[in-house]
Amino acid sequence: MAEEVVSKEQFNEFVKRMEQGFHHVDQRHNDLLATINQRFDQVDQRFDQRHSDLLAMMNQRFDQIDQQRQEDRQAMMQQRQEDRQVMMQHFQQVDQRLAQHETRLMSLENWMRTTFVTLSIVAAGVAAQLLYTLLRFGLKPPTP
Repeated sequence: MAEEVVSKEQFNEFVKRMEQGFHHVDQRHNDLLATINQRFDQVDQRFDQRHSDLLAMMNQRFDQIDQQRQEDRQAMMQQRQEDRQVMMQHFQQVDQRLAQHETRLMSLENWMRTTFVTLSIVAAGVAAQLLYTLLRFGLKPPTP
C-alpha cells in the first residue's frame, strides 16, 4: 500500500473526529451501563417483591395449617371428652346392674338360709314325731 501524506490540518481534523467518535462511544457506553444498572435495579425490586410475596404466602399457609391443626386438636379433645362421658355412663350402668344382682344374690342367700333352717326344723320335727310314734306303739329301737 502506498502511503499518503496528509497535511497537519487534515491530521488534526482526523484526530478531532476520532476524539468525537470516542466521546460518542464513551457516552453511549455510559448510557448503556446506566440502562443495564436500571434494569438490574428493576429486577432486584421485582425479585424482592416476589420474595416478600412468597414469604407472606408461605407464612399465611403455615398459619392456616396451624389453625387447622388447632381446630382438629380441639375437635379431637371434644370427641375424647364425649367418649369419656359415654364410657362413664356405661360404667355407671354396669355398676347399677351389679348392685342389683348383688342385692338379688343377697336376697337369694337369705332365702336359702331361711329355707334351710325351716327344713331343718321340719326334719327334726318329723324325726321327733316318728320317734314318738314308734315309742308309743311300743317299738323299741334296735339295741346293740
